[in-house]
Amino acid sequence: MNFPITKPDPFHILASSKNVMEQAKFVSISQQAVGENVKKIGEYLKEHADFPDHGHWLTGDYETDLQLIFFENMMGFCFWTIPGKPKWGIEMPNGEKVDGWYGVCASFKRAHDEEMPVTDANFWAKAERSDIERVFQSATEAKIPLLDERARILNENGKILQEHFGGRVENLLQAAGHDIVLLTRLLLERFPSYRDIAVYNGEEVVFLKLVHLLALDLEYRLTSQSQRPFLKNFDQLCVFADYKLPQLLRAFGVLGYAQQLAGKVDSYQVIPKGSAEEVEMRAGAVLGIELLRQQLPEYSSIQIGHVVWLMSQDQNLQSQVKPYHRTYTTYY
Repeated sequence: MNFPITKPDPFHILASSKNVMEQAKFVSISQQAVGENVKKIGEYLKEHADFPDHGHWLTGDYETDLQLIFFENMMGFCFWTIPGKPKWGIEMPNGEKVDGWYGVCASFKRAHDEEMPVTDANFWAKAERSDIERVFQSATEAKIPLLDERARILNENGKILQEHFGGRVENLLQAAGHDIVLLTRLLLERFPSYRDIAVYNGEEVVFLKLVHLLALDLEYRLTSQSQRPFLKNFDQLCVFADYKLPQLLRAFGVLGYAQQLAGKVDSYQVIPKGSAEEVEMRAGAVLGIELLRQQLPEYSSIQIGHVVWLMSQDQNLQSQVKPYHRTYTTYY
């Protein structure tokens, strides 16, 4: 099946996903289902295209919020649990309970309000496991998954930001000229935790989910409508290759899973990071969103992908969707 690419692809995300899907054994894409879902997704986009998260869990101080967003976003991975097992989540001082990605943002805001120096690169460079555990202190029996890996990434990236950019995210942005393409290159060059690149049949497959999350938050959560565009070349990004996009695209019929893979996903079996099955699900999501974008040209890939993610949070749709895949990874 031919999958046309009609937009700039500076990091070969689309091209490498296309290469996967042209060889895929476990995941397929239905171009017919893409056409059948364009209207529904387009209507949802009209209502939600501006994103609901401007200022959410932030302080209102630009420099502080830049630092918060940078360190939060590198933690944007692996919040799932197996049904029936306790799930990590936090409780805010006002009693609000938050989990998942929003729980990470709330964790940093809570820690900041408790006067932990969570915006300080030097703090993260030297933070001990107990410090990280305190930031993510759970309201349940479950600790946040992959705590040791989170500690390693925060230590490593705190040191890198301190050594190369004076500890300031604004210096990193200025070094990139506020251009997301240049910023991505800097992140890939300097910060190993952002190198979300798999190998499929001997070829590299580029995803970069956390780069996309950082860009989205800088463009839409940090800045108001009147301040945009904040990042140059924002429309050259693709989409989050995470858990929820394959789940929703499968529910819409855009993605199909072979019986073997469907059985594993639906029974909550862990799909190994870097396996052909996992790479195909992520590549299928990237390409599925790109095919939708081609029929919704007034929107960017990242807008469409984020709105599909928002749809995954919609309780009215929960009864229509099967489980998302479970993979232990620091990339999403």
